[in-house]
This record gives sequence, C-alpha cells and structure tokens, in this order.
Amino acid sequence: MRYFWQLVILGAVFFLSATAGPASARDVVDRIVAVVNGDVITLFELNQRYRPFVEQFQGQDLGEAEKRMLLDAKRQLLDRMIDEVLLRQEAQRLEIAVTDLEVQTQARQLRERAGLSELQFQEQLTLQGLNREQYERRLRDEMLRHRLLGFMVRRKVVVTSDEVRAFYEANKEEFAQQRRVRLGLILFDSQTLAEEILARIQAGELSFGEAAGRYSRGPGAEQGGDMGMFAWGDLSPNWRGAVEPLRVGDVSSVVLIQDRPAVIKLLEEEAGELKTLADVEEQIREMLMEPLLDERYDIYMENLRNRALIDVRL
Repeated sequence: MRYFWQLVILGAVFFLSATAGPASARDVVDRIVAVVNGDVITLFELNQRYRPFVEQFQGQDLGEAEKRMLLDAKRQLLDRMIDEVLLRQEAQRLEIAVTDLEVQTQARQLRERAGLSELQFQEQLTLQGLNREQYERRLRDEMLRHRLLGFMVRRKVVVTSDEVRAFYEANKEEFAQQRRVRLGLILFDSQTLAEEILARIQAGELSFGEAAGRYSRGPGAEQGGDMGMFAWGDLSPNWRGAVEPLRVGDVSSVVLIQDRPAVIKLLEEEAGELKTLADVEEQIREMLMEPLLDERYDIYMENLRNRALIDVRL
C-alpha cells in the first residue's frame, strides 16, 4: 500500500534501495527525466534508485516479458520519485520542518535498532555509496513526508468508538489471549519400551523426569524432558489431541510424535482469556483506519498531481 510504504520507510530507510550506491560508468551521461513544478529529476538519480532492482537480473538472458517488466518498474519508480518531490514541496509550502537534532536523533535510533556501532554504521554507508550528509538528507525527506501525511491525511480520517466496539464484538476470537502449556516429552526407540516405561511412571516406580533422563531420545532429555512453554495454536494437531484431556501433572498415553512412540506430560498451564475492549481499542482503531488512510492518501496525491506542472521525459 502506498500510504503504508510512506509510513514504514522511516524504520527501513537505511536498508531500502533509496540508499543504493552510485550508478555505473555507462550511466554518467545525464539528462532530465521529469520536471515537477520546476524541480528536476535526473536520469542519474533515477538510475541510482533503480540499480538494486536491475542487479537482481544480472547475468540472466531476459525475454521480452522480463524486459517490459523492468521498464514498467522503472516508470513506477519515477512516479514514486515524482510523488516524493510533490510531498517535499508541499511540506515547504506549509512550513513543516524537521530540525537537525530530530534527524540526528532518528539516525541514532535507527542505528541502535539495527544493532550497529557508529563505525559499522559508517562502513554500511560507504558500502552503499553514501556519506553521512547524503544519508541524513534522505532521512530528513522521509521524516518530512511522514509529518506532512500525518498532518494532511490522518487528521481527516475518523473511526468512531461505535465502529471500534462493533468490530470487537464481531471478532472477539481474534483478541483472545491464547492458552499456553508447558510440556514434557519422552521420545522412545520402540513401542514396547514406551509402554513399559509409561506403566512404571503410572505405578510411581519412576518419575517422569527420571524416565526422560534415562530413556528419552528427544530434545530436553537432560532437563527431565521439559520442552518449555507453547502457545496452544502453535501445537500440531497430534500434540493437541494428546494434551487436550490432560490436567496439570498428568501424563498422556503412548502417542506418535514424528513417527516415533512418545509420552507427553502437562507440566504447567496458563488459561487463555479474552482481552478487554480497553486493552485492544487502539489496535482496532489502527486496523480500521488503514484502508481509510489509503483512500485519503490516494485522493491527496491525486489533488497534488492535478495542481502540479509535471513534465515526464523518460
């Protein structure tokens, strides 16, 4: 979604194709490919953004269909770059600004989120053909667009409390906190051994943990067969079938796990519960707003384009 792309690019700007390196030597000859209200987009800039996409097909013998796809992708990228110029011009018109401190703070947060040191960050920029100034300029543009869209688009989209409540009532199962279970497993080499050890566990001759340590050929044997916690929905049907009738402390009958005989113990259980409307109200509001935001964004960009003087020369 175009609106969604505009929002998430803030978190991904360091890794997107927008940060690709310079075009190759054969693209040095430059020309104007679009003029947007007097601001130009050059072939060099377009190729710089387009290069990562083309590199996916290097060395391949492309047919006519692939060549058309590449050309269409280039035109779509140019359209996106035109939208970026329009949004930057609109931000200037409305005097929406991003300070140097905000850009530097955002850059630091993105670097830390990526787990990079300052030196690693600089090395990544160098690998992508960018210096710090170029990176921060692109980051500033994305922050401006994000702020503009929040001001001009989001404020015009309203989701009422009644709509939120109606969605909650119609989709309560989506907001149920899943039942979680902690399971123990003993995986045996043979059916005969499985039945023998299960009988000894049930008779109290052997604890489940001791049996797991001695006989299990599965994971967690050294921890007494303890497999940890699982969300109920993440268990396969045969696991759920074995665990469903158990109470905490119970051991299942012999079942097949990965085509091998096994017994399962329910070590702990956390019952699922329904989240309240108050807990999920903002989550639902965002879900309901997304398609409305897309629609408003399309209208907003169409209006900007209709008012603009755009000359495409690709």
